[in-house]
Amino acid sequence: MTRIGIKLGGRLLTDLHERERMAQALALLFAEEHELLLVHGGGAQLGEACAAMGLPEERHEGLRITDRNTSKVATWVLAGEVNKSLVLSLVRQGLPALGLCGVDLGLFHPRRKVVPDVDLGYVGELSVEDVDAAALDRFLAGRFIPVLATMGADAQAGAGAPLLNVNADEAAGPIAAAAEADELLFLSDVEGVRDADGNILHHLDREQTQELIDAGIIAGGMIPKVRAALAALEAGVPSVRIASGQGDMAVQKALDGSGTCFVAKSISPRGSQES
Repeated sequence: MTRIGIKLGGRLLTDLHERERMAQALALLFAEEHELLLVHGGGAQLGEACAAMGLPEERHEGLRITDRNTSKVATWVLAGEVNKSLVLSLVRQGLPALGLCGVDLGLFHPRRKVVPDVDLGYVGELSVEDVDAAALDRFLAGRFIPVLATMGADAQAGAGAPLLNVNADEAAGPIAAAAEADELLFLSDVEGVRDADGNILHHLDREQTQELIDAGIIAGGMIPKVRAALAALEAGVPSVRIASGQGDMAVQKALDGSGTCFVAKSISPRGSQES
């Protein structure tokens, strides 16, 4: 039995057909006795809701700057609409999915994320120690599927403070590590990390990743994604991969080796491609 953490994003959340197809693929994995832990994003839906309400969108290295009003909308959208739509698709496949966020059972307590010279507002970050590993283990061992929106209460803030919005890519690693997941897949409409020529890089270590960021080849929302993948590896998740979740058998293909695998030290010469 394998415990698999999966972070879902992109069209897997916005496109009903892709979401239903993903739910079917997960049902097959669950039937094979795998334990599943899902973490989801929802940036596109949040962006649409904020735009409809006239809230400006500002970002820093792919992270959404979140003021008090944006935090409220994020709670409505991410822990509400996005979470429950995904849970519904899973339940329709007969899966015992539970839609949760950090507030539920105190599953995780993020801290305010601090970066030099930029006020991110109500943006949070997680470490493994911020996650209630025992609670997650009870769900997983009991054959439930936790489906987590990454909104949580700041343990250092008073009552009534806005929830902290944790980037779902960044949250997936600490959550998967706390749950002692055997594998973590970042699945979306991104097939993997590409080099300057557009080829999928099958293995990346930290040094190579930073070189691609410095060169502008990895940019925007991909920056927190690749950094999150490396952080998950360092937190103790044995296998971490960014791959496409679209199409038939996409999850199985990812488990079999599609996309980009993050490694402590690259096993390939720089610039080479695995066949």
